Formats: sequence, structure tokens, C-alpha cells
Amino acid sequence: MIALFAFGLAIALQQPQEPYFQQGVDYRIEARLNDSTGVLSGRARVLYTNHSRSTLDTLYFHMHLNAFRPNSAWARRDLEFNNRRFTDLGPDEHAYERLGRVTIDGRAIEPVFPGAPDSTVVAFPLPRPLQPGQSATVFMDWEARASTLPRRQGRRGRHHDFAQWYPRIAVFDRGGWQVQPLLPQGEFYGEFATYDVTLDVAADQVIGATGVPIEGDPGWARAAATGTQQPLMRRHAYSPKPLEPLGFVQGSVAPGRKRVRWYAENVHHFAWSTSPDYIYEGGQHDGIAIHVLYQPGDTAWDNGVAVQRTAKALEFLDSIFGPYPYPQVTNVHRIESGGTEFPMMVMNGSASQGLIVHEVGHIYLHGIVANNEWREGWLDEGFISFIGGLFDEAEGVPEAEIWDRQMQLMAQLESANLTQPIGLKSSEFRDFNTYNLMTYTKPSLVFRMLRDVVGDDAMRRALRDYYQRNKFRHVTESDVKEAFERASGQDLDWFFQQWIQSAGKLDYAVGSARTRRLPNGQWETTVEVRRTGDNFMPVTLQVGSATRRLESREPVQTVTVQTADRPTEVVLDPRNIIIDVNPRNNRAAVSS
Repeated sequence: MIALFAFGLAIALQQPQEPYFQQGVDYRIEARLNDSTGVLSGRARVLYTNHSRSTLDTLYFHMHLNAFRPNSAWARRDLEFNNRRFTDLGPDEHAYERLGRVTIDGRAIEPVFPGAPDSTVVAFPLPRPLQPGQSATVFMDWEARASTLPRRQGRRGRHHDFAQWYPRIAVFDRGGWQVQPLLPQGEFYGEFATYDVTLDVAADQVIGATGVPIEGDPGWARAAATGTQQPLMRRHAYSPKPLEPLGFVQGSVAPGRKRVRWYAENVHHFAWSTSPDYIYEGGQHDGIAIHVLYQPGDTAWDNGVAVQRTAKALEFLDSIFGPYPYPQVTNVHRIESGGTEFPMMVMNGSASQGLIVHEVGHIYLHGIVANNEWREGWLDEGFISFIGGLFDEAEGVPEAEIWDRQMQLMAQLESANLTQPIGLKSSEFRDFNTYNLMTYTKPSLVFRMLRDVVGDDAMRRALRDYYQRNKFRHVTESDVKEAFERASGQDLDWFFQQWIQSAGKLDYAVGSARTRRLPNGQWETTVEVRRTGDNFMPVTLQVGSATRRLESREPVQTVTVQTADRPTEVVLDPRNIIIDVNPRNNRAAVSS
């Protein structure tokens, strides 16, 4: 395995029990895209305010596009699993971010790359220590280019998906600086900020982005499909400060070019996509503007289908969590298959309803309620996978059709000792397949078990409480646990320790089942229930048409149930909710 680099982090004076805080970040960016070369040139001013109790001597930034090139930590991790996808890209194909001049508070700074040769993290030594309550202003020039092989970013001809494209400040929280190289296993963590971004592009480009276009023409009206609604620009959703020119794209606009100024508040990232071939369709949900940009020739997106599905996703997610707080959501048809989420924006490879619910759901869980995806990926990927199951249930899909296949797969993995604790850092999973299963699949089943423990009503209260309390905040496992404890009135330490922090197993089995006729005509059935493994769960026992909830943690328990009719079979966990190593021994015929 490659050695993940460690940093000497500047966290002197940090208090062990420091109260929650968020650093203040304000971006002003000017950038110019050269269509013929695929190169984006930019200048940024980042105002950074230290709200912590720590004195900082260094600022750390992510330069994530540098992952998609040979000899990055990502490419070297790929090689461990015989994958050469970015290793073999040529000089005109791979992605990069390259810094130019950098100053902090007017003084020139020499960037340091602590993970060299990987350059996805850069350190800027501060010219003076940044005390609590103080601010520093960073100016930097850079160039960036997406790779021809897409992965959460990419370029194809004049189509550019700029998921990562600018030096992005790392998060400094109660655990210090949260930095690591970008790897295939794991995603992102961002600091909430204000973004004021001016993009200089070819005049025929059609743009979708985080935020609202407060100045300039994104190209939507020209690209609008026949019969679509007039684009709802929402230009006045914010009251930004007057434009602060950075001297990079100032002056008159060159012939054949245009400039569009975008603005967003309370977002921890800014993404955008552009193509002269995009077709635009728009709509709205409860005053929220919906913008859909899709590639020509794909009829799955057109005639309002993607717009309606995006609106349906917003309606459902609002019913689960609470109102969507941003003025717009943009759904773009990206180069790559699958999907990736960003604040106010999703990049999707298809217009399927399930994918749209999943990615727009991430705007709520990860965009608005923001977890560290490379440290606790289950907290958004697994959570939203479970929410997608709730959507399917609301649509009338049978419960078994939604969950049983995943349950069967997990039982196979459990019995083969192939699971790992889902609370591991993403880089610590043994391989990418295990990362996916332990970050998406198993956590969604764990949340389903949690619903069974606390009940439907408490589940609904917990979801809304978690969202409302943590809007525009960083969250960890403890925040979601506390929300469920408040809603249910239960101490759930046992549940989270078992199912998040360990890879303990559980196997319930019916040991025996005998019945006899009572003098009153009732049938009395005695069932022996056995439990092996380290884990425990309340379990439902079905005897004929009667059910009994078993709460005992004893390895063996004997249960007596009376029924009007003679039962022929007893079943443990009849709805197939519990992650059980061997569900085949959960049922037995009843003997006399």
C-alpha cells in the first residue's frame, strides 16, 4: 500500500474540548476558459477568518485536479489494483492545476507540497501567525485543465465538467487541518463560504453552475428547447457586494467572448459545466428554479422529463428533511456515467429518477448538512442510499424488491468474513469494491435497522431534527446519533458501536418450535431462539399469524405464543430487516 503522507499541522493552542466553530471563507474568482486548449486560467482572492481558538501558521488548500494524472497518489493507488486509467494518460490528456504567483497579506509565498510527488494538497506558510479572530487575504493565480478521461470531472471537445478546478481551502475543524491526497476511495470535505465567480468563456457556451447568474448571459434562452419555460434566473436571490475586480478578466469583453458572474452563499464548493451543445429546459418547485442542461440526442432527458424528475426529488426530500434553502438547483448531463453532487448542482450521466433522487439528496446530506466524506463516507452515501429506499417505498415499490437483494449480498459477505467496519476512513478499506459496499450498501441497511429500532414516527422526527439543527454545519456520527436519541428517547450507543464502529456479526436461528392444543381451544407454541455472534438486535418472531417483539440479549431464549389457529411455521425477522449471517435458519416448521 502507498504511504499516505502526514503533515506537521499548525494547531498549537487548540483546546481538546473546543466548542464547535466554522472558519470564515470568502472567495472572489475570475477565470478564463480557452476552448481550443482546454486550459482554464484564473485568479482568486480568498479572505480567510480564523474563528477557532488555535493560532495558525499555515493554510492548506486542495488542488484536486492533480489527482487525475500520472504519479499522483490516486494513480499509484490504482496501480495496486492493476488499474492504469490515469497512469497512461499523455501530456495532452491528463488533468492538472498549476499555481502561479501567490501572496498572503501582500507578501509573496512559496507553496509547499507536503505529499510530493502528489500535489493534491498544497501548504501556504503564513507570513505572520494567524491569531483567533484574525483574517488573512490570499491572492493566487493558477492554470487548470480537466482530463480527457472523466472521473468527477472531464473534457470532451468543447464540453467541460469542472467539478474540481480551483485551489480550494481545506477545512480546519476541532480535529485540526483535514487534508489528505485525493484517492479513488473517498471524496471531499469543504468549508462553507461565499463565492463570487466571474467566468469568461466563448460566447456560444451554455453554462450550468453552483449559485445564480447575477450578471451576464449563461446561454439558457438561446439553448432553450421548444416549449420550455422562460428561464427563472433568480438574479436577485442574493444581495452581493459591488463587484471586486481582480484585474484578470477586466476591461471590455473580447469579440466572440462573454462574461457571466455567479454568486452563492453558504456553500462549501463551486462547480460548473459548460458546452455549446447543451439544450436547456427549466421549471420550478415551490419557487426554487430548476435548470436542466442535457446533451442532444438523448431523449431520456427531453420534453420536461428531467425537469419533472428533479422537481419530484425536491418535493420528496423536502417532505423528509425540510425546505430546500437555496434559490436554484441545476441538473447537467455530464460526460461520465453515474453522478456527482455539488451545492445547488448535480452532474448526472443519466436522467433516471433514482439517480436524480440520490444526487439531489446529497445536496441536503453533504451539501447543506456537511460531513467529511473521506473520513465518514457512510454518513452521506449510505444515508442517501437509505433515503432512496424510502423514496421507492413511497412510490409503492414492494419492500422485498427494494431491500432483499442487498440483504442477500450482505449475508454472503458476512458469512465469508469480507466485511469491515463502515466507520473506517475511506482509505483504510482493503479495496475499492469493499469501500463501495461498506460505504453505500451496508450503511443503507444499517439505517433501515435503525428505523426498525426506533419506529417510523421517531425516524421521521430524527431526520427533520438532524437537518434543521445542522443546516450549514459540519457533522459527524455523533450528530446523527444524538438526533435519533432525541427523537426516540433511547440510548443508542449500543447500536452505533455495533453497526458503525465494528464488524461484529449476528446470527439468529430457530432452535425448535413445538405447539399443543389448550383446553380453551387455543394453540400454545413454544419456540427456542438462539443468537450467536458479537452483535445484538431486537427481532420480530412470527408464529403463524401472530408476532412477538423479542428484546432479550441472552444467547438462548424460550418464547411462548398463543394463537387461535394451529401455526405451521415460525419465522424470525419475517420482513428481512436484520443483517444476519445465515438467514436460512430463521424459519422452522412447527411440530406437535
